[in-house]
Amino acid sequence: MKTTPSTLPAMPVQPSAKNRETLPALPPARTWSFLDRTTGNMQEVTCLQGCTVDHRQDRETPIHPEDVWCQTDSSDVYLPINESGEIEQFRVLSAFIRQEPFSKHMHERVPHAQVEIVDDHFMESLDPDGLATVILTLEAQLAKFRAVHAQLVELREQGRVQL
Repeated sequence: MKTTPSTLPAMPVQPSAKNRETLPALPPARTWSFLDRTTGNMQEVTCLQGCTVDHRQDRETPIHPEDVWCQTDSSDVYLPINESGEIEQFRVLSAFIRQEPFSKHMHERVPHAQVEIVDDHFMESLDPDGLATVILTLEAQLAKFRAVHAQLVELREQGRVQL
């Protein structure tokens, strides 16, 4: 399916089994228990496979089940952004998988993606199709960035010739 710079396909293309095979192996899921603050009962939790959250405090202190969540690591990238006249390093375009096993919202109980666009501004609870749409949108924007880069290189080169 071909896209033009201004349009995206209606249905995102899902990763193939071949692509999934090349992903690094995730660490095994951990199982642990916590004292449910609302009922006083012990609750057992099996983490999301690949969870990197340190649940030590969850295990040692009574907590509300809704406060239990798991997530994978993200690869953080920082860019210098001018915020009100000051250049500051902001985290941009990070993504990770999250699961909240006791959430009141059923869609948060299953693994879902979170995308941080820029420091603490998230797109939350993305299912695979939603994340694929974000990826396609960013790919289309990246193609525009490449066109602007080529234009900038050309204009700079023309400026050198005229000097």
